[in-house]
Amino acid sequence: MHAIELDTCPICGGRLERVAERREVRVGNRSARVLDEFSRCPVCAEELYSPGQMDATLRLASDVIRKDEGLLLPDEIRSLREELRLSQRAFEELLGVGPKTVVRWEKGSVFQNRATDSLLRVVARFPAVARFLGELHGVELPKHAAGGAARRS
Repeated sequence: MHAIELDTCPICGGRLERVAERREVRVGNRSARVLDEFSRCPVCAEELYSPGQMDATLRLASDVIRKDEGLLLPDEIRSLREELRLSQRAFEELLGVGPKTVVRWEKGSVFQNRATDSLLRVVARFPAVARFLGELHGVELPKHAAGGAARRS
C-alpha cells in the first residue's frame, strides 16, 4: 500500500476507485476493526492511500484500541498536561518517562502501558501527587496549574 494521490493506478494504469470498508487495522502488535478509506484499482487490486488517509485510519484504530483496553485517549493526556501547564518535555520529566514519549502518546502513535495510565489518572485526580512528582524530579509546576479535574476512571 502506497501513500499517493492519483486517479490512475501506477501499477497497471487502471482507474482507481475510492473505497471505504470496515477491516482489521494493525497498530503495532494490536489491531482494531475500523472504517478504512483508501483507493483500489479494480484491475490489479492495488490499494493506495492519499496523504493523510493512512494516518487518519491509524488514529481511528488507535482510539478504538485505547477505549477497548480502558486507556486514556491522546486528547485526554494532552488535556491533563495542559491543565498542569507543562510542556511535553516537562511532563515527561515529571512522570519519569523517556524523551518524546508524551509527544507519541498525544499523537496516538504509541500506547501508554497500564501502570503509566494509572499514574496519569492519579496525577489528574490528586494535584498533590503532581506537586510531589515535581519535587522528586526537579520539575517546577506553575503556581496556577490546574489539577484534580475529573478523568475517566
